[in-house]
Amino acid sequence: MRQIKINIRLLLVISVLFLISCNQPASTSDKNDKDTTQVVSTPDATSLPQYDPAMDAYSVGGDAIKKLGDTLGVKMYEFTAKPGDTWALHTHPDHTAYILQGGKVALFIKAAGKQDTLTFPTGMALISGPLSDSGKNVGNTTIKFLVTDIYRPRSK
Repeated sequence: MRQIKINIRLLLVISVLFLISCNQPASTSDKNDKDTTQVVSTPDATSLPQYDPAMDAYSVGGDAIKKLGDTLGVKMYEFTAKPGDTWALHTHPDHTAYILQGGKVALFIKAAGKQDTLTFPTGMALISGPLSDSGKNVGNTTIKFLVTDIYRPRSK
């Protein structure tokens, strides 16, 4: 249990640092005469999925969601699905997920328009932008995800 708490804290710190670093401008060193900064194009805010609060995973998750924290534009919760459980289409803003108990999931990502069967190993971590998804636990084990939804304004 102590190791899980340490892993959760580590994931949260890494997630926050990652999101903070995403908002920092790229810079180069004055000592280098050669610019090695890679240019990465940022998607236009109009191409990002529209966030619909009525479809929020935290709101539509029902008994599968156990609230852990909700402050400063960050919602953290544990999502649990037993074998055969399904979850309805819902939306996430920027978010992270840490797999506390792994398993096999049939996951539908709305933007991709298709369903894939994925195996999530215990200890795996994911970082994602906004998306809408639904799914089903198609394995024979209960799965548990620690999810952190990060609500922040998008530039236009």
